[in-house]
Amino acid sequence: MFDATFWVAISFVLFIILILYKNVPKFVLNQIDIKISELKNKIDEAENLKSSSEKLLSNVQEKLEKSEKDRTEILRKAQKISEDEIAITTEKMQRSLENKETAAFNKIKQAKNDAISQIKKEATEIAIETVKKVIIENLDVKKQEEINFLKLKNSIKKLENTN
Repeated sequence: MFDATFWVAISFVLFIILILYKNVPKFVLNQIDIKISELKNKIDEAENLKSSSEKLLSNVQEKLEKSEKDRTEILRKAQKISEDEIAITTEKMQRSLENKETAAFNKIKQAKNDAISQIKKEATEIAIETVKKVIIENLDVKKQEEINFLKLKNSIKKLENTN
């Protein structure tokens, strides 16, 4: 009388009734709602994380831009200081070289004047000695004695004046 399809249909209907009796659809719907709620929470959390990450990224980019500006400013100041130091050092070296050149020129001038003075002194001494010899050779003995006496007298006067 009843074939296998009939019993499968009856089992199916009983199975559905059992599921409805045990509130399985409600349980499944509750479980799906719970999963949907968990997914919504995870999506909200992910959006919050994304939002805070974007804020953090924005802050970091601002700080990076500021540090880049600071770096540029520091480099500009350091370059200016370096250029100023180079200019000051160059100026000091120039003045030092000028001073050394002036000192060397003055030393050369002084040495030249000393040499000329020495030559004049020696030339004068030689001339005096030559004149002495010529005079002595051409004067007689009496005149030579008078000259020696005058020399002695002048020497005594010089000694008196110095004392």
